[in-house]
Amino acid sequence: MRCPTCLAALTLAAAAAAPLRAQTTPTELRAAAPVLQEIDRLQARLNPTAAAERLAGRRDAGRERVLQRVEALWTSQMQALSDWIGRHPEAGWKEVQAVDTLTKVLRALGFEVETGVAGLKTAFVASWDSPAGTNGPTLGLIGEYDALRGTQGDFHGDQHNAQTPVAIAVAEALKQEMTERRIPGRIRLYGTPAEEVGPPAKAIMWKAGVFKDADILVRSHSSGGGTGRARAGFGVCCLNINSVKYVFKGRPAHQLSSWNGRNALEAAVMFYTAVDRLRSSLRPEAVIQGVIPEGGVAPNVTPDRAVVDYYIRYPDEVYLAHIDSMMAHAARGAAEAMGVELEIDRYGEYRDGIALGSLEELKFAHAKKLGAPKLDPEPQRPSGYEETGWVTRDIPGVGVSVFSSNSPNHTYGMNEDNFNEVGHTGFLMDARIMAAILYDFLTDARLREAVKTEHQAMAALFDRYLAELRSAYAQELGPTTSEH
Repeated sequence: MRCPTCLAALTLAAAAAAPLRAQTTPTELRAAAPVLQEIDRLQARLNPTAAAERLAGRRDAGRERVLQRVEALWTSQMQALSDWIGRHPEAGWKEVQAVDTLTKVLRALGFEVETGVAGLKTAFVASWDSPAGTNGPTLGLIGEYDALRGTQGDFHGDQHNAQTPVAIAVAEALKQEMTERRIPGRIRLYGTPAEEVGPPAKAIMWKAGVFKDADILVRSHSSGGGTGRARAGFGVCCLNINSVKYVFKGRPAHQLSSWNGRNALEAAVMFYTAVDRLRSSLRPEAVIQGVIPEGGVAPNVTPDRAVVDYYIRYPDEVYLAHIDSMMAHAARGAAEAMGVELEIDRYGEYRDGIALGSLEELKFAHAKKLGAPKLDPEPQRPSGYEETGWVTRDIPGVGVSVFSSNSPNHTYGMNEDNFNEVGHTGFLMDARIMAAILYDFLTDARLREAVKTEHQAMAALFDRYLAELRSAYAQELGPTTSEH
């Protein structure tokens, strides 16, 4: 006798036990079970662990030269540049000194630099084409340089100060090798601002086509945990996010005759409270965080403008749309109750990206070979190689994250580790692993073909995954997810 409930339970249990389990919520696991099985079969066919160990284990004089150059560049120049940026922190969209300094360094090394790309003042692209021709791979590196905002001023508590110096060391070492050996190809270093604030710069740059020529993208990021790698699959570092501002517009009046005004702050507070009342009607994995950055300017004037700024997070983007819709209804209700106008500004979206086994395993194989600290042997939940996810759906890539601090991310302790041995050692290891990955991609056609095949297959599976989620949520959500 077939039992639908039993079959669903068995499917969930099988998905939970699968070695490449990617998703976390029960609905995701049920909806994604067939897709996860396809990912398992794809990984078995490609066997990325064996391929990575073959590549990392081979003796290659060219790769050794590149790694030696990376270390020489880091110790002679780039470590000091990283420290300088760390001691001159600038928050997102204000990284003027950092960009001015980084672009001068890149131009001095022979890169052509375009600033203000995608209409963003502190974004840039540094380009170099091999004298042997451009009919080889285009190697892309992502560099960040924005600082965190803190109560004690801006600070590099996420170690973005090191990312672009690391990328420059890698790019210059590869450039020298390609020049000497007449290897065709191109190098592109993408300076990406404002990782810590919205709207997401990488999404803006992606929509403008800034990354479209890259065949691979590699970046580094600090780690207060260990050195590891992700499973192949779909995910993002910080859950799917909608960044939304709810702007309430009323009418000012003196508080002694407040009946002549329309109080936007009261509407904002009503909405803020209503969101708390919504939580019991939302799935428990929802994370909703908000502040009221604007609420009036004087106690004796009825506030005619108030803004509530929310980050709405959920493990998948389909249910996230439902939460967004419910909150929009609550905001409209508060505005209606207080007789004020409402504008909803969805100023940023962060979505799941694609993690590739071929590149994640290669990263880990090189990390082991090079002696990276605090290796974590257990693959982690999939996470696209950069925080917006959008770019990873178009372009294959990998993020390198070596242990570089004894403190957690976004702390003053991590900022202090920028300037001591644990930070400097971790940053150099980031650079060496990145260089090894890009060198292998440049010189091994089998790797390039495997990465291309896997990325195309995973992109198609991702579309299936979203379709399955929409079907799984259909009865529960009804038409509300389409209402904004």
